[in-house]
Amino acid sequence: MNAQKTIVIAGLLALQGCAAGSIAGAAMEIVGIRNPPELPDAQKPPRTVAIRLHASQNLNAGNGSQPLALAARIYKLRQTATFQQMTFDGFLSAHGERELLGNDLLEVKEVMLIPGQRYEVVEKVGREAYFIGVVALFRSPAEQRWRLAFAAGDAEKSGITIGLHACAMSVGAGSPAYGDAGKPLATVHCQ
Repeated sequence: MNAQKTIVIAGLLALQGCAAGSIAGAAMEIVGIRNPPELPDAQKPPRTVAIRLHASQNLNAGNGSQPLALAARIYKLRQTATFQQMTFDGFLSAHGERELLGNDLLEVKEVMLIPGQRYEVVEKVGREAYFIGVVALFRSPAEQRWRLAFAAGDAEKSGITIGLHACAMSVGAGSPAYGDAGKPLATVHCQ
């Protein structure tokens, strides 16, 4: 019996390069010699990404004012070029942002946070979304610290943890695709 198996395997290996290679390849997959081809992204299940937004006690306080609630938006994006180029004002209108982001925008979710609140969710992110963006609509946003984007594949592994402060965001977990989020908050100046 063992000799028969060896002969079949040898025959399949010999056929691998021939016209019958696809038949041999299928047979090899069944026997467990070859791995099946990788599925295209569209056929893979959605990613599972842990997203954590942690609001500080001085949330949205700006330059020493009273802390206030803050609207934060989580975006599922195909690309980030337009997202990166948009101004803060471009995100103030839901209709305007949809128009500006166009086909890059797959989904947006708005979360209202109050000082000291922790918002933690596990999001299903379809494979057509290559990036997850987060925008915090601060009343006096620090330059380039109100918007972040993360590669969805990386975020699936590490999760995303963001601290939201007086006028800026900081990253606790996850690697931003771009930006100054790694700089200390001490260098931040609220507008």
